[in-house]
Amino acid sequence: MKDITTRIIKNDKVAEKTYLMTLEGDLTETKPGQFLMVQVQRSHEPFLRRPLAILSCRDRMIEIFFTVRGEGTALLAEKRTGELVSFIGPLGNGFSDPAPGEHLLYIAGGAGLPPVLSMAEHLGRGMFIFGAKTEAEIPLHNRLQNLEGIQTLFCTEDGSLGTKALATEILSRVIKSLPTSTRIYACGPREMLRQTWNIAAHAEIPCEVSLEERMACGFGVCSGCVVETQQGNLRVCREGPVFDAQDILWGSR
Repeated sequence: MKDITTRIIKNDKVAEKTYLMTLEGDLTETKPGQFLMVQVQRSHEPFLRRPLAILSCRDRMIEIFFTVRGEGTALLAEKRTGELVSFIGPLGNGFSDPAPGEHLLYIAGGAGLPPVLSMAEHLGRGMFIFGAKTEAEIPLHNRLQNLEGIQTLFCTEDGSLGTKALATEILSRVIKSLPTSTRIYACGPREMLRQTWNIAAHAEIPCEVSLEERMACGFGVCSGCVVETQQGNLRVCREGPVFDAQDILWGSR
């Protein structure tokens, strides 16, 4: 983990309220699923750093991905090439590598794209399901469409791109044809993840999920991002954000 100040290479709007920021830097030890705690600006407001998912770290560039949801991310969206930002990271536990010969399925919804896309690009094989409400909310369409070694299935709730369906509805259809030696990597809204776990559990397929929770410190000190699990209360920023889906108590809230 490092505290780094670096320069913005570019900050592109890639979908409705969604941005891909590229920073100078080298975090070669990063695993898919980890994140950074980014300082929005050097002032008292907003005081807390923002947890942002790492999309990639290569060629001395770091890609981070965020959706504008409040004051902090709105300020980040206004950042321009050449400006400085500071961050702490990489933080958290990422996805685990699959066993040799396992078939791979990635499923993401909305702002849950970065950790799953990062894992897909890292492994370079399998099937990718991505869902959003509308075509306008699908970021990085060409990048997803052209993933080497991966079949990508798009779905939207209004049918504006791909199949008119939820991502979990597509999953329930394709999982019947998948071998039992399949592993699922997922990130998205909590209800999507709960349904993904339920479908995977019935098919007896292992599933790892990256949880999206509000974080204050990012180090496990404040316990503001606790999730209930079979092992008790665990901190998403410290023990997660990636968990075995069967360990989460999905009905706890």
